[in-house]
Amino acid sequence: MPPPAPLAELSGIHATGGIGVSALLPTVGPTLFDADRGPAATPPGYPGGDVRLDVVRVGKHVVLTVHPPYSRDAEPFEILEYTGTSSPPRSLGRAWSAGPDAGGEGVWLIRQDAPDDCRLEHDSLAAGELSHGQPASCRTRVRTETAHGLLITINAGAAESTDALIEPATGRTIRQSPRILGAAGDWMLLDGLTDLTLVNLRDNSSEKLSRPSIGAAPTVVPSREGTIWAVDFADSAYRHTNTQTRDIWLLRPDGPTWDHAPGMPYITEHLNHGGGFDWSDAGDLVLADGVLAAWHPGEPQWRLSAAALPQGSWSGFAVLP
Repeated sequence: MPPPAPLAELSGIHATGGIGVSALLPTVGPTLFDADRGPAATPPGYPGGDVRLDVVRVGKHVVLTVHPPYSRDAEPFEILEYTGTSSPPRSLGRAWSAGPDAGGEGVWLIRQDAPDDCRLEHDSLAAGELSHGQPASCRTRVRTETAHGLLITINAGAAESTDALIEPATGRTIRQSPRILGAAGDWMLLDGLTDLTLVNLRDNSSEKLSRPSIGAAPTVVPSREGTIWAVDFADSAYRHTNTQTRDIWLLRPDGPTWDHAPGMPYITEHLNHGGGFDWSDAGDLVLADGVLAAWHPGEPQWRLSAAALPQGSWSGFAVLP
């Protein structure tokens, strides 16, 4: 059957009691945003001016990377931990890349010791450096750690980049693929030309999955427990036009089964700025698109926030705590 025509906008209901979500937005600030009341605070001590912030949730913590506005950077980036609404961030030093560890209490970093001399380091957010780490390319991008290994991108930003799951203590490659979309729990999802491949990391078995939606490589965000994966088959040029669409499906790897999120697909202006999605501690999928919207799998529709999100070039966010 042909795919459904996209709706004109994100649809849902304005919940009487609000949606009860707070998020840290990587505006040049950044902004603590209350979904029901709007901007709540601008934490002090963060870099301002012509910079860009990337945000990643590490368990119940938030870590930000400060990027200068230039496409080719000569120095590693400043890595900051969010410490609260009224306190300045805690510096984690400089690194080319930062990603959450499996316990949600630390980060893996690509540190630079000298020109063309980098290493993979494991830091606790509470206690500092845990492991001086293995030698690594300065062009390695750390993505996330699971109980089965650390997901990285080799030669990040280059046309010949490839993804790998490695054993961080030794650097041994466990699995390598041109594109690993995500890894969480006991599962890993690989992209293919016409289908997807779900890998069971417990026994290294794999299963082909048909794509439920046509589009480029999807963005994957597993839930906090890793049992449900939000998979966005977004299209920045719907039917070769300037129209952007978002089409979110839920993958349950244990099945495996697909479920379509309500109100999908729909037309958006926020694929590249002012958008993103994350999971709350209560198991809600939270979507940024003009407003914040929350949806608990199984509910019939999205719950929309009353407050409008700030405009700007920011992208991505982290639900607190």
